[in-house]
Amino acid sequence: MKLLLLSGGSGKRLWPLSNDINSKQFIRLLDDGKGSKQSMIERVFSQLSDMQLDRDAFILTNALQRDAIVYQIGTDANIITEPSRRDTFPAIMLGASYLNEQRVDPDETVLVMPVDAYVDLRFFEYFPQVEQAVQASDDALHLIGVTPLHPTSKYGYIVPNETAQVSSVRLFQEKPSVNVAEQLIEQGALWNCGIFACKLHLLLDELTERNLPTFYSDLTSRYDELAKTSFDYAVVEHAKSVFVHRYDGDWKDLGTWNTLTEEMTATTHGQVDLFQSTNTHIINELNLPLIGIGLEDLVVAVNADGILVSTKEATPQLKDYLASSDDYPKFKWKRWGQSEVIHHETLADGNHSVTRRMLVQAGKELSYHYHEETDTIWTMLQGTATVTIDGQSFESKPTDVISIQRGVAHTLTAHEDVVLIEVQYSNDWTLDDACPVPSPLDKQY
Repeated sequence: MKLLLLSGGSGKRLWPLSNDINSKQFIRLLDDGKGSKQSMIERVFSQLSDMQLDRDAFILTNALQRDAIVYQIGTDANIITEPSRRDTFPAIMLGASYLNEQRVDPDETVLVMPVDAYVDLRFFEYFPQVEQAVQASDDALHLIGVTPLHPTSKYGYIVPNETAQVSSVRLFQEKPSVNVAEQLIEQGALWNCGIFACKLHLLLDELTERNLPTFYSDLTSRYDELAKTSFDYAVVEHAKSVFVHRYDGDWKDLGTWNTLTEEMTATTHGQVDLFQSTNTHIINELNLPLIGIGLEDLVVAVNADGILVSTKEATPQLKDYLASSDDYPKFKWKRWGQSEVIHHETLADGNHSVTRRMLVQAGKELSYHYHEETDTIWTMLQGTATVTIDGQSFESKPTDVISIQRGVAHTLTAHEDVVLIEVQYSNDWTLDDACPVPSPLDKQY
């Protein structure tokens, strides 16, 4: 069985910690049980590893999130990159074409799931049962539905024909009102947790019917011809044979602050002192003290991208208020570490000064590259590294200041964890003008 894990999202529902690059699945606020924090994607991959499913898992994502996945999951992660950002239907079709190009048997089971599912390990024990059911029926789609805990308009619903463990599906209802949800639950409806399974050829047939190529290398050039819609609308709701497997264990979508804070083991994160407060969570990622006094039912989240103060009840509407926000993300996961904008200033001459704090992990290296329109200064704060500028290499240590003119190729290889301050001077600070130079270091900056 092959797993296609969907990793996308616009990064708005957990603002300001989430953004287009650092979407909710990469935020490290969950307890890993060993005294450290982990992200949703790290938690899922730990569970997949426990079930020995991780080697057959392929992550579908966009180019902006590729570095974050490599940093958190490792260089061994199987990553399929979209040519452009679209919806679940084109993404799943792209994943199927990739498996086909890798010569996966068309009769192999493919299970699709979100990469940020918050479930216990027992959930993954259902997968072999689903695989057996797929193999027993050539042209059927199989879903996993969760027994609802309460009526809600946040989830879609699957209404089975029977109350059996596995049943054919009578109808789907996408995010109904609470009153309609109550009626659906009375009819035995299950929450739709966004998991689909079928044989690979069933997905490839969808491409063939649309006169599109079934190999990844060919489909990428015609990717925009696929409808920008969800897999539910494009395939599931039109399928002739659909079955749902009933799951009665724990399942939750941690897509909003009120649900995420329910799974946090501490009420504060970062430099926070909280007094005389109830049902309040404060997350502070700035190097500044934050004090909360007499707060009730609130979420406070602070980082370089902004400050959120909201009642927990109102946080599901956060995305609506940010619909027009296109601020440049200040924090980025990189395959070599982390980069965070700590200061930005528009100068009198119209140019921009941007100051970043960068962490380069031991043994990692930046690509050999230059900037077309940007001058750069590095100030080493921690660790030692080999710095190469215009083909000349030298060793660098804390307090060293390194000046790099625009147009000059440069790179850095960390011998131990390196912390440096990067100051850049450019005419457009949001434009990525980094140009790779042919080098044995074939990595992206």
